[in-house]
Amino acid sequence: MLTGSYRKRLEADLIRWVDGGLLSAESAGSIRRSVAREQSGFGLPALLGLLGGLLIASSVAAFVAANWEAIPRLAKLGMILASIAVCLALAFRLERGGSARGSDAAVTCGVLIFGAGVALVGQMYHLPADWAGGAVLVALGALAVAFLMRSSGALAIAFVAICAWSFGRWEEARGGAHFEFFILYLPALWLALSRNNRLIQHLAVLTGAFWIGMAPGYWLFERFDYGLLAYGLAVSALYVALGAIALDRGGPGLLTACLPWGLLGLVVVLNAELIRILDNDEARAGHAFLFVFYAYAVAVPLTILAGVTARDRRFTWPLAAALVLSLLVPAVFWSGTATGMPGKIAVASLILLSATALMVAGAAGGVRRLVMAGSILFGIAILILLWQTIGTLLDQSLFFLVAGAALLAVASGARRLFARLNPPAGKEAA
Repeated sequence: MLTGSYRKRLEADLIRWVDGGLLSAESAGSIRRSVAREQSGFGLPALLGLLGGLLIASSVAAFVAANWEAIPRLAKLGMILASIAVCLALAFRLERGGSARGSDAAVTCGVLIFGAGVALVGQMYHLPADWAGGAVLVALGALAVAFLMRSSGALAIAFVAICAWSFGRWEEARGGAHFEFFILYLPALWLALSRNNRLIQHLAVLTGAFWIGMAPGYWLFERFDYGLLAYGLAVSALYVALGAIALDRGGPGLLTACLPWGLLGLVVVLNAELIRILDNDEARAGHAFLFVFYAYAVAVPLTILAGVTARDRRFTWPLAAALVLSLLVPAVFWSGTATGMPGKIAVASLILLSATALMVAGAAGGVRRLVMAGSILFGIAILILLWQTIGTLLDQSLFFLVAGAALLAVASGARRLFARLNPPAGKEAA
């Protein structure tokens, strides 16, 4: 999928290249037309058609609800089936007419009616309450329609239903990971890989993250353990590394969708760890449970792989350094030094260095999400440090002074290094 930011940057580049004589106006026009054909957003007719269809469906639903008790059961069931059939027939007609988005909207409405029908049938025939079982029926139906009709809307509903089903069974068992989740998730993931739809790619990534979050077991809902922060940090680093590898190697768009969610996790968890270590009541030695080791066993090699096998090392090496620095933060708690001044200084330094490395990676590779994530992490960390000081205010002042001087020294060294690596054109010719 072509994002809006990419199209804006491309338009600015095309204008600059044409003005500089690097590209002809005809070639620039061909590129613009090619990009316009690949846009996957809703067109105005499809959007208005979808909104109109939803309003009509709401009108019918309100009318049926007003007379629900007076309608015989078989008539109710027939109305549900007829509504689904009408939506699918309309979708087929729109598809043949060349309106792929209108067809997708009609299919999505049909799947939503199917989901509502599952609940209504259970209510009509007084079936035992099992919302997780209903969710799996909706997921199966949505997957079948997504495969047969190539509907992105149906696939999105399938991902949501899979999460609901897995959570329901996981909550009922009150045990460990729900491995049956993969029976439906893997087919849905296979379908998502063939879709050039950013929403579907993000939903696939978030659904996987949902299961990873539940994997340690139900006990995390019964009592909170700070080891979950280390687990979340490792999973976030894993997601960032996956997204970076895909971005660097031109991998599937679904994997690049891991990057923003991994960065979000890094920012949230690292700031939580900083708040924790500066709080005297919470700054205690932590411990790691088994799933933390599992997550680290995947995240660390993947981070190293991202740096070693990179094509653009200016981008991946600073990013790998940021991830390694982030993964070292829980080790400070595990070492038992979290309650003392050295531990507070170490965690604050690691987080600020990680934020700086993220910004360097983003600036070197032209990835604005990294620059934004590093800036947000750095800014929030500074605010936290001003709110909860490291020792006295004089200690805090000394910490900021040393950190600022170190960054200025690094900036000066980087400037000289870049000047040496990229000499002016006149010197190269000489």
